[in-house]
Amino acid sequence: ALEEEVETLKQNYRMAEEKSAPFHKVTTADIRNYIEELKSSAREKGEDILVLKANDIHKSLKLKSRLPMVCNAMRQCMAHDDLILHETASGYSSTLKIGYKLSDNWENTLTVVQEEGHTKDLAPASSAAV
Repeated sequence: ALEEEVETLKQNYRMAEEKSAPFHKVTTADIRNYIEELKSSAREKGEDILVLKANDIHKSLKLKSRLPMVCNAMRQCMAHDDLILHETASGYSSTLKIGYKLSDNWENTLTVVQEEGHTKDLAPASSAAV
């Protein structure tokens, strides 16, 4: 009986330790870094444009109630010739969609993207991104 009690206490202690493990709070800078990694990866694959949606980034980073932060990061990653493809009045919607120019041939690709409404599926965030 005593051994069982000791084992139960050990398990409770391990569970408490796991819960108190350092938690990294995601910042706007982390989200910007993630977006820049996506842009860099797409550029390396020879893509002309990268279209990202706020909700996709929010989900891939496993965030909760951080859409305004995601939308701010998305805008901060824009260059002068990148385009907002969809925006709501609030500006902080899960449907915010931005096309990031990756090459000089992006205008032809953008026309196809706009007509078909495509966005890329995002891979889960790497540990380096967050």
